[in-house]
Amino acid sequence: MPGKRVIIIGGGFAGLAAGVSLSEQGVRVLLLERRSHLGGRAYSFIDQTTGDVVDNGQHLFMGCYHQTIAFLEKIGCLDRLHFQPKPRVDFLDREHGFTSFECPSLPAPLHAVAGLFRMRGISFGDKLRTIRVGRAIQQNGHAKSAPLTVSAWLDSLKQSSRVKERFWYPMAIATLNEDPEIASAAMLKVVLREAFGGGRKSTSIGISRVGLSDLYTDGARTFIPSHGGEVRVGALVDEIIIEQGNAVAVALKDGERIEGDYILSAVPPHALRQMLPAEMSETEFASLAQLDTSPIVSINLWFDRPIIEREFVGLLGTRSQWIFNKDLIVKPNHQSNQIAVIISAAHQYVDWTKAQLVEMALAELHELLPASRAATLRHTRIVKEREATLSHTLASDRLRPGPHTSIANLILAGDWTATGLPATIESAVMSGNIAARLITENQSNTELQNKMS
Repeated sequence: MPGKRVIIIGGGFAGLAAGVSLSEQGVRVLLLERRSHLGGRAYSFIDQTTGDVVDNGQHLFMGCYHQTIAFLEKIGCLDRLHFQPKPRVDFLDREHGFTSFECPSLPAPLHAVAGLFRMRGISFGDKLRTIRVGRAIQQNGHAKSAPLTVSAWLDSLKQSSRVKERFWYPMAIATLNEDPEIASAAMLKVVLREAFGGGRKSTSIGISRVGLSDLYTDGARTFIPSHGGEVRVGALVDEIIIEQGNAVAVALKDGERIEGDYILSAVPPHALRQMLPAEMSETEFASLAQLDTSPIVSINLWFDRPIIEREFVGLLGTRSQWIFNKDLIVKPNHQSNQIAVIISAAHQYVDWTKAQLVEMALAELHELLPASRAATLRHTRIVKEREATLSHTLASDRLRPGPHTSIANLILAGDWTATGLPATIESAVMSGNIAARLITENQSNTELQNKMS
């Protein structure tokens, strides 16, 4: 695409993945991010009181995140992501203490079945009945089926309340960030197929050894200009300008007009609608207003001593779902006793005060980790991402748009678009790659037609 310019709006995983892919192919890229930093809804910052890194929401990766892994490798940052040598998640509850879901060296999906059979707190009969879930996924494949919520689907497969609460629901909430009573079973099926259908490597969990921003934003910000592109932060796009059926430019809040041959939007749906002309926002894109979001609350706590010796632990039977030991994850040579307590699908808690959230987190820590009662709390930092992810309801499955729009040179990307995956980091990167490929293919076809005419 010699001489052609692509304007990318949004500097999260989707926009940066698209920018890296396009600039690698020699396309002139201008990436515009409204905030003073890159990262979208996956970023980190420095806590001014402690000097420690705080993620806006702790993210776990999986070995089946093939496009994310390739993206990080391309920008020279894959060494900042550490994958387990074998798949394992530790859980903690009042009744059984610590128990582990650990997959042995067996072919998929037997490795996952064996891992589940080793878990404590689930009866042998319940473990046997989980095989029905695996069979249902294999028989269903990618074929259409009646839309069901996660809860209703598991009920149809005779999964007991016990196994749902101790295994299926924690997995659904962690991957879909939504209440299983309203979350789409279709999306959970995708997760299970991708995570457990490709062997132990796909099931392994990866965790960033640096803050989220350091994982990918600096690498992408270096890669794009080194390939002839440009990245601008603090550039608030006010309007996408459509003239004679083409997206011809963007207008910034400060009045600057920037022209481009393609406009690639990698922002959330509500932000996209605000930038579009009213006639498009209220017609073609009106259904985007029906896409809801789901929040995540991160409660960061600093103690005067260590309270847990594991990197991360899933919690069962509590309002919070995860504990992350930041000392072991990102500060192997520095001890600040920083713990992140995570509440996913936090609809009930996102409006709680800081004092209420800290009190709740401490009460659960003290109950599950008795040694924590002797520790003194020195500092707290609450991070609320009210629109952390798409709310994966049955409605969202049919409302998520693809990359195409009625304007041929206006392309969409973002974890919320119809990638076939839940709104994860992998979905974001995939959407950016899809959008980039679409632009280069469209241009190649146009050039071929021009040569033939």
